[in-house]
Amino acid sequence: MDLAADPEGRRGARFIAQMPRKIVFAAAVDTFRLDKLHGTHCLTTLVSMAGIQESAPVDNMFVGMQLGLRGRSVDYGFCTTAKHWGEIENGQMHGRGCLIYPNKEKYEGDWVYGKRHGHGVYTYADGSKYDGEWVEDKVHGKGTCYYASGNRYTGDWTFGRINGRGTLEYADGDRYDGEWKDGRMHGKGLYYYSNGDRYDGEWKDDKRHGKGTVTYAGPDGSVSEKFDGDWVEGRMQGWGKYYYADGGVYEGEWQDGKMHGKGTYIFPNGNKYEGEWCDDVKQGYGVLTYVNGERYEGYWLDDKAHGTGTLTYLQGDRYTGEWYQGKKHGRGTLAYSNKDTYEGEWRNDSATGRGVLEYANGCRYEGDWLDDRRHGEGQLLLPDGSSYEGGWVNGKKEGRARIILKCGAVFVGTWKDNRIVGQGEFYLSENCDLNNPDY
Repeated sequence: MDLAADPEGRRGARFIAQMPRKIVFAAAVDTFRLDKLHGTHCLTTLVSMAGIQESAPVDNMFVGMQLGLRGRSVDYGFCTTAKHWGEIENGQMHGRGCLIYPNKEKYEGDWVYGKRHGHGVYTYADGSKYDGEWVEDKVHGKGTCYYASGNRYTGDWTFGRINGRGTLEYADGDRYDGEWKDGRMHGKGLYYYSNGDRYDGEWKDDKRHGKGTVTYAGPDGSVSEKFDGDWVEGRMQGWGKYYYADGGVYEGEWQDGKMHGKGTYIFPNGNKYEGEWCDDVKQGYGVLTYVNGERYEGYWLDDKAHGTGTLTYLQGDRYTGEWYQGKKHGRGTLAYSNKDTYEGEWRNDSATGRGVLEYANGCRYEGDWLDDRRHGEGQLLLPDGSSYEGGWVNGKKEGRARIILKCGAVFVGTWKDNRIVGQGEFYLSENCDLNNPDY
């Protein structure tokens, strides 16, 4: 007979009361009334185990007495001895009594015509003990079970199983107080962990399931983290709000214990992300607003801007285009707060490749770029119509190039560090007047 909770089940336990085998009393020595044992007696019996099924209920503890077996023993095969002290009526245990079973387990309490009924204490061979109510030979009503593992349950029982409300105190200091169904935490309940953590909410089959709040304790015992929301089979799933120890707060959808779906996360420094999540990282479409006023709106992958998106800087600059692993990469347009605009290729967060920069003053550069500087071949067109076409190195004119003045004159030569070096060729047009200072 085992009412013990699973000693390894830290988050829950099963409690199944298996009643003892059917006991056939084969001998008795005592006083009889109308051929039946009657009164208060000490009874020693032989208990036959032959032909008795393990699951058979106890329905008549003294069937041997009623067959007229008075003062003599009958061998039914393998027999062991059981002892009873207490009240007898019509050949059956009735009233207060104590029965010691062949395996040394013991019941002491109330009997009604051979069945445990009322209040009684059952002590098991492993040291476990049940103290409480019985109905029709079953643990039923209010009772406390002390387990050999050191656990203790106090509460409701229904025909040998824990059902209703009750409290289970674990040997390691954990405690559950709430509703039960068939020996499992089921319904509403409060679980206190020995380390200071606590869960208050709904349960199903020994797991957090439904609405519930869990608080995690810090080193000083105060609440360091908290989750309030939906649970499915022991995991955060559905909608919920999590308060992190560092001050961050997430509110949104969860799946398998992770931020997944749509949600809002407020960072400890005040930054805020609103958008899609996948397995605890920003992924999909979302908006990140920085506490300093900067803002990124677009697509994310593995917690980084990835795909297409727009970043608005604090000073008013704005980039719209492609991103790769958190950096401007691909094609994009950067509109500066001073009205300058660059449109072209980007690599590793800088203008690199072919691109056009249009200045607010009317100048325009079209050509090669490297690390945000004019580098390679390109043309610089001035507002008056004159232009420079040629080589560039680190943002400066360098190499072979030509200058076309607005009057049509052309100079071809070599440049170094923004200066003409060596000799060059100068071609005049018919309309060019070199004495005109505008030229």
